[in-house]
Amino acid sequence: MKNVIILTNGLSGSSVTAGLLSHAGYWKGESTFIKKDYNTNENSDLIELNKSIMRDLGYREDYKRRFSRDAIDMIATRHAELDPAPYHEFVEHCNANQPWVWKDPRLWLTIRFWKHILDMDNIQFILLSRDYQQIWISELHRRDIISPAYSRTYNEGIRDSLLDFFKENDLEYFDLWYEDLVVRPEQTIACLNDYLGTELSVDDLLKDFRGDLYKKPRGFKDWLIAWAIYLKNYNLRNNKIRTAHKFRPQSELPQEKET
Repeated sequence: MKNVIILTNGLSGSSVTAGLLSHAGYWKGESTFIKKDYNTNENSDLIELNKSIMRDLGYREDYKRRFSRDAIDMIATRHAELDPAPYHEFVEHCNANQPWVWKDPRLWLTIRFWKHILDMDNIQFILLSRDYQQIWISELHRRDIISPAYSRTYNEGIRDSLLDFFKENDLEYFDLWYEDLVVRPEQTIACLNDYLGTELSVDDLLKDFRGDLYKKPRGFKDWLIAWAIYLKNYNLRNNKIRTAHKFRPQSELPQEKET
């Protein structure tokens, strides 16, 4: 089996998807990032290296709330400014444990850097998306006050940029929508198996998925609650796409104290 990179945004079901692949033997890393209530299945070392890429090239936006083509282009064009040694070392360690799976929402920003480090012929890609209304409902249930239009624009921007990445590099990918995995698990997993050459099953999915299969995770009641939260906190909403700042080399940026 080849290695797998899941490219996605946040709140897309990527933790469940990476967990599913781990049951086919894909290595997630020496350690994974654990949130308060679940395992993200994200390689902790990959997270730190992605943070380093963004920090050392002067990225100061919130990648979870700001989509910027300028930021993507900046990382793509300035990749040679970074010392490649730690990134090569990390990939070599992953390859010693292959097949591996990478999953980190920051990859929508950094994948154009990683393509210079990775053996792209030995990787299969999954483009993981989620219904935009489902994402917005999840955001509001987490008290992240964002307008529906802002949320959709952000998430569509990420998906479109990743489609451009595949096209620019003539790469094949599996287009996976999280709702298909949950609502039609047998058919979707069968298609995923055909693409990856795996033998995953619905039983493997249930080892990581918490909820009810065969229906969307967020229903009408969740939608009503989301709108109630949004309207109650309307003045706090984030509904404007702000212009990204001009990126400057790390040496020109004010240094932040460690906390």
